[in-house]
Amino acid sequence: MKLLSLHAIALLFLSITSASAQSVDEILAKYYENTGGKEAWSKVVATRTTAKIKAQGMELPATMVQTATGKQKVSFSFQGIEMVQPCFDGTTGWQTNFMTMKAEKMEAEDNALMKQQSEDFPDAFLKYKERGYSISLEGSETVEGTDCFKLKLTKKPYIIDGKEEENVTYYFFEKENYVPILTKSVVPKGPGKGMMSETVLSDYQEVGGLLWPFTIEQKFNGTVQAAITMEKVEINPTIDDAIFAYPAGN
Repeated sequence: MKLLSLHAIALLFLSITSASAQSVDEILAKYYENTGGKEAWSKVVATRTTAKIKAQGMELPATMVQTATGKQKVSFSFQGIEMVQPCFDGTTGWQTNFMTMKAEKMEAEDNALMKQQSEDFPDAFLKYKERGYSISLEGSETVEGTDCFKLKLTKKPYIIDGKEEENVTYYFFEKENYVPILTKSVVPKGPGKGMMSETVLSDYQEVGGLLWPFTIEQKFNGTVQAAITMEKVEINPTIDDAIFAYPAGN
């Protein structure tokens, strides 16, 4: 048996990686085509969502606000008190302490994580090449009873306790409509560090010409921790930056 020359091996490798990249590009092209178009997504500069969160036997009204400038806020009402979990003004994050019921600023490393995650708004795939991300097609897999493409999105590493940690999310795009119905990633920090976080996306509806999941389930190690049902999604609403400010007197 003749050994393949280094040149032939290189050509073979290039053809394999090229085919994989082409398949990824085709999947993403279909995804944008079916959800409103890449151009329309690129024009999203803010969103505001009102929802109901079901967790630990309770149903709580919630509001989620995000902007293209990195600002975001998640708040819900509990016994008439606004609980913020979390808020980020583009530089500094804060949240309500459940014990003291007062706002507390996040540590520097948590601020860096929030800033890094906020850069994906409104969609992690929109400018992934410019951000230095890479995507690979990991084959097919059946999830939630649906045949899906499995894509691996590798982003810039997290810095946890001063060390670089892998920053990978797996996306499962259903093959019929080319929309993600599940994402998987490992929790990088906090009480759930090392646990597998799964986000199940369903009930896609059109909002302002874009397709949006109206039902989201959050699982940790396969157990549902919270379910979110969207009541209203607003695209490019007017947002008062004052809502992101750390409360005075804390």
